[in-house]
Amino acid sequence: MSSTTLPHTSELPAVRGPARAVPFTRLAAVELRKLADTRTAVVLLSLLLLGAVAAMVVNASFFTEDVQEVATSAALTLGLFLPVVGIVSVTSEWSKRTALTTFALEPRRWRVLVAKAVAGTLVAVATSALMLAVAYPTTAVAAAVRGVPADFMLDPVTLAGWTAVNVLFTLCGVALGSMLLGGAAAIVVYFVASVAWGFISLTGDPGSTLASWLDLNVTTVPLADGVMSSEAVGPLLASIGLWVAGPFLLGLLRVHRMELR
Repeated sequence: MSSTTLPHTSELPAVRGPARAVPFTRLAAVELRKLADTRTAVVLLSLLLLGAVAAMVVNASFFTEDVQEVATSAALTLGLFLPVVGIVSVTSEWSKRTALTTFALEPRRWRVLVAKAVAGTLVAVATSALMLAVAYPTTAVAAAVRGVPADFMLDPVTLAGWTAVNVLFTLCGVALGSMLLGGAAAIVVYFVASVAWGFISLTGDPGSTLASWLDLNVTTVPLADGVMSSEAVGPLLASIGLWVAGPFLLGLLRVHRMELR
């Protein structure tokens, strides 16, 4: 009696490669959407817009008929709220315990933080453009009421510099939020540091020199005014390193090592 040996046809399961990475554009779009997903974010954005428009209306009604000056008069409001928007965009992941889901969908945590920085940049640019758009009718109406001719001439260099400053302050908020991972702590550090630099600059020549190099509020003035020079580049880069690049890199390291619970 003979037996027939059938050929072995079964195959080992194919080893699949790593899952396809989430496109960075999708990550950035998701982070952009998150900026208006929570009640806190909506309140912040509403206060930002209302405060900026109010500042422009007051400036156009009493002080200037120059549309560019009207638009940039929102700088103080933007400087107060855009960094907070950047802080909340990062810290809300931890305060609302959504970090576990976020980093499960995208395990490479650095990509998420970079996407948050890109989303913050887009918000800063869009807000700057919106302020300029609102400044046109505001200036026209206020000039007509005051009986003076409106000036609609624009300096692209100054506007670009002003927009860049808004982006820098937003990224400063993202960086501080990444480094501290606590909304209250990051906000306190940002505002206390702004006040502290003002006192330091009044302590004499050493303090004034230190502030002129490391205070982001001071070093960005030439950029916002469109009068950047070679002498202003060094202090600007030093302050960016201290308040944006340095904290963001520390934040990347901390988030990478943070245990998710």
